[in-house]
Amino acid sequence: MRQLLVECSDPGLVVTLAEEFEHVLRHVDFARAQELKSKLGELARELGPEFEELWQNFRVETPNEVGYRPLNFGSREAVDEERLRELLAQAKERAIGQFELSRTLLLPQDGPAPETREQYVHDLADGIRGAPWDELGVFQMPVNLPDQMAAHRLKLMEEYAGEVLRARARFPTVGHRWVRDSAERLEKALEEVSTRAEAVMTYELARLSPKDVEPEERLRWAALAARLGEEVEKWYAAAEEQMSYIYQRAALAYLLWTECSGFGPARSFLEKRLQALIAEAEAVYTADGVAALREVYDELRRPPWARLGSTRAKDERTDTSG
Repeated sequence: MRQLLVECSDPGLVVTLAEEFEHVLRHVDFARAQELKSKLGELARELGPEFEELWQNFRVETPNEVGYRPLNFGSREAVDEERLRELLAQAKERAIGQFELSRTLLLPQDGPAPETREQYVHDLADGIRGAPWDELGVFQMPVNLPDQMAAHRLKLMEEYAGEVLRARARFPTVGHRWVRDSAERLEKALEEVSTRAEAVMTYELARLSPKDVEPEERLRWAALAARLGEEVEKWYAAAEEQMSYIYQRAALAYLLWTECSGFGPARSFLEKRLQALIAEAEAVYTADGVAALREVYDELRRPPWARLGSTRAKDERTDTSG
């Protein structure tokens, strides 16, 4: 994610709209976010000066570590938490909206300025990129191999690389020569393991029916298919059919794109899939929601060095030290 978030010693409070992300993408654009903030401000003034002073420090801002769930209002100023809870309870009672309160240690250190449409769209895009972690059950990258493929490669490792390591441990040479010779032998063993493992992986990707694979394993097979560039459409479709919303499917395409590093046979398919999802979203999402999907797509298509240049330019725009 382009949005760099770091821990800060000053904790803050975050008020989050208690709606599914899909609802936000369909109904809550930046204008609506500002309207909700304004309505909460009007309610605070009605409740009294203490509430008004409390709310004036909150602003539309980036997602927090509770999950990438815009819309958020955040404050880094000390506030009366009980009064804030009372304000939110009144907002629910008066049908302004239902909100959740959480704490955060995260502050935005990069990206567009807060309380702008540009920032809001960027936050929505971050929400889409964060969906694999929160909703697709992917908690590490690269995604784990399917269990049977991991077990097969482990067996090959023990057979080929294990014997090399045991033999080299007994070999009489010492020092740099021993390290160099051992590394060369191990590299050859690992190349053999890779060749044999990938042959079986390719065979299994074609042989297996997704219906015979547990739902949680299908995403692992889809990631493996993207990395190898084999049976990509078959396993993408199997993983995608479990997802209810457009943004989740876009998150899947984003995840698989990163798995293949934007190269190989998978790229063309994933690019077309994202284009189709953006076109589909135009009929149901707000303009800001569609713009967020386009941001995810455009960022994936930029080469890594272009992303680095964009970050440097942004740093220069936000640097006020000089």
